[in-house]
Amino acid sequence: MHHSPIRVVLDLEKSRNRCSGLGQFAYHLGHALTSEMAARELEPVPLVAASQGHEFKTCDVLLAKAWRKEIFQRWYRWSQAITAPDIALWHATHQQARYLPLNPKTKVVLTIHDLNYLREKNGKKIVREHRRIERLIRRADAVTVISRFVAEEVQQHFDLGKRPLHVIYNGRPDTSQIPAERPRWLNENSPFLFSIGIIDRKKNFHVLLELLRQLPGRNLVVAGQNDSDYATEILRMAAQMGIADRVILPGPVSDQQRQWMYENCESFVFPSLTEGFGLPPIEAMTVGKPVFLARRTSLPEVGGKKAFYWDDFSSEHMVEVYQQGMATFQQTPHYADQLKQSAARFCWQKSARQYVDLYQQVLNIAASQVEKPKLAAA
Repeated sequence: MHHSPIRVVLDLEKSRNRCSGLGQFAYHLGHALTSEMAARELEPVPLVAASQGHEFKTCDVLLAKAWRKEIFQRWYRWSQAITAPDIALWHATHQQARYLPLNPKTKVVLTIHDLNYLREKNGKKIVREHRRIERLIRRADAVTVISRFVAEEVQQHFDLGKRPLHVIYNGRPDTSQIPAERPRWLNENSPFLFSIGIIDRKKNFHVLLELLRQLPGRNLVVAGQNDSDYATEILRMAAQMGIADRVILPGPVSDQQRQWMYENCESFVFPSLTEGFGLPPIEAMTVGKPVFLARRTSLPEVGGKKAFYWDDFSSEHMVEVYQQGMATFQQTPHYADQLKQSAARFCWQKSARQYVDLYQQVLNIAASQVEKPKLAAA
């Protein structure tokens, strides 16, 4: 007997911008999911921008056209209610999703990465964002989050009804095949502290300047989009402190340059105020580098016991934590190996298995015997 394929749409439209966290998530999870789903007789249907169609040669793809956006489709969705859906399940892979299935019988899994708008916006903007996520939750049959910190925030701020909430951690990219390439703009002899991310106020990079001032002979490199007012402010502060020649904001860098900086930095420093997950610290730990993080939001969960943490951003505390952390790293045998082991907890193939297990649960079809997604603690 011939069974029609069970088709699952994966919203991977964000992967067109690999320099963003959501872009990295969509790209890596998308490729891990397509191979995992093939083994489970589910047919992946990636939703992608027109420029990305070639990345999924073995799949039918949906193009992210404006008319597919949920805001346009909700007006005539009622007319689809009497037909059987040709899409069994739709994975809205982030809480900013603009695309949803037309047929109300199509099941939906929603992934929420963070509720950073609670800290970044105010007044009506918070209300508007909250309502949008509320609408997505109402449409969803199950909700996933990328850390226990986010699970607690979602449970605190939204009524999930009877929808299950699962924590499925992100993976980490396999960088073993990326050849490291020294950036030409980097001084050959000076040790450097490294960080990466869009130069945005929530990343809190400016607090590293006072730390740098008290660490003579080092440079600071912060790679990432640097066309913001905040980036200009950081350079102005560095000039006022007399350390402008030691602060480098190169803008976005290639994968090869990023890999070189992870492998060759003295340490990775990440004082971010708000992260739903936080992939860069894991990438640094993967190559055995000491990692210094703000003890905020999801970062302690991701960094684990082997990272070093700032409890506040006073220069005295930051310098003390840094110097003690570097001494611990240098004097403890095999500390770099312990960091690598800690990072190995995060794997895209494991994440993909957990997502596909969840798809099968939602569709009520036989689940595999691999590890099930963990329910968040209530």
